[in-house]
Amino acid sequence: MPHDSRDVEGRVRTLLEAFRMKRTLEVLADVLPADKPGRTQTLQTVERLLRAELDDRRERRIVRRLDDSHLPDRPTLETFDFAFQPKLDKALVLDLALLAWVDRKEDLVLVGDPGVGKSHIAKALCVLAAGQERRVLYTTCSDMMLDLHAALADGSLRKRVKRYTSPELLCIDDLGYDPLEQEHAREAQVLHKVLEGRHGKGSTIVTSNLNVEAWAEYLGHPQLTMALLDKLLFRATAIRIDGPSYRLEQHKMRQSARKHKKPEENSR
Repeated sequence: MPHDSRDVEGRVRTLLEAFRMKRTLEVLADVLPADKPGRTQTLQTVERLLRAELDDRRERRIVRRLDDSHLPDRPTLETFDFAFQPKLDKALVLDLALLAWVDRKEDLVLVGDPGVGKSHIAKALCVLAAGQERRVLYTTCSDMMLDLHAALADGSLRKRVKRYTSPELLCIDDLGYDPLEQEHAREAQVLHKVLEGRHGKGSTIVTSNLNVEAWAEYLGHPQLTMALLDKLLFRATAIRIDGPSYRLEQHKMRQSARKHKKPEENSR
């Protein structure tokens, strides 16, 4: 079906507006060929060029968002083995992947034993958010605590807290995982400052090997931790993943494969 030159011209004008090419918009009609076939063909060529530039700019913005996220790796939900964790609600996770909860500035809490896939899901959601050009920041809870306590010492706490409160999506991974964390997290004030600053302004993912009921004892300040949880869970999706450790299972499979190798293979 032939392209209507008016439709193509409308799309070209929309693209020029997106690029803020005001002067080009003003002279566009004057420089186009007068005959309809030539006009349409020229507009189609201009549209392809502008879309190529638009796509390239978008790709560069996504790369920049991913780099700024500080994700140590970039897993996807396509590589998550849902069959290995049959108790996990796959439909719920795929619904979270639509990121409507980020638009609503809601939060996500993932708890479960080490190796069940909490971090994989959290990072995959961060990758998806960055792919939509959203500002994302990933940190382990231990690293964030160390950073904020250092800020207490040098007087830069307000500036440092802003780093964690400004992204659209913040992922705080492995709360309760690192024993060193407790030396700096006996009081929940710094974590509370971050969540207080983000409440209603951005979405937060927290992963932990501790049930939320155990956070108060771990963080060492029951009353403040309850206030923290009240804000975090007020409009949050909380998922507990009960199942085996994927990493441990992979380790067992590698060990078994080595044992079943022929002697000459093991000697190579």
